Amino acid sequence: MVRCADKATSDKVKSTQISTMIFFDGDGKEYLRTPVSTADSVEAAYKKALEMYARRPVSWSAGDSATAGADGKKLVAMAFLDEKKDSEAFVASLEDRWVAKHHDRLTFVKVAFDRTSEECKKWGVTTAPTLLLVNPAEENPKKSILDQLVAKKEVSSIRAFLLRAFDKADRASKK
Repeated sequence: MVRCADKATSDKVKSTQISTMIFFDGDGKEYLRTPVSTADSVEAAYKKALEMYARRPVSWSAGDSATAGADGKKLVAMAFLDEKKDSEAFVASLEDRWVAKHHDRLTFVKVAFDRTSEECKKWGVTTAPTLLLVNPAEENPKKSILDQLVAKKEVSSIRAFLLRAFDKADRASKK
């Protein structure tokens, strides 16, 4: 939220009305601008902002990894997880509001980690948690992997990983 008490700040956030609350996410991007005039409207603005920028559960795709990205428009995020605390922390980081705003660009697939399974061998996964970002348009599994995140569970690491992969995918789609 920004308080525009001076002209420079007002100009910077392009505030054209008096008594407007502007909310920004952790990346500095505006996600809500609403006029306020009473204490109730301020409270309603905070409530709406918290609802819009909140943690969201991961919507795991039904089916297997081969059919998850059939539409080809979204990257497939394959999460190789086990029952340990690191995997739980990893999923919690994926649900964090700083990462959740990117959920619409991904199709999530949860894969049970078993070092000896065909799926782990196919994708070259040797530890959990591992997140693979896969381009579903590429047919060769080894060439379709855009990037791989291994054993990281911090929100900042996951967010940075996703942003790098999105940038790489955007550049590849422009070629």
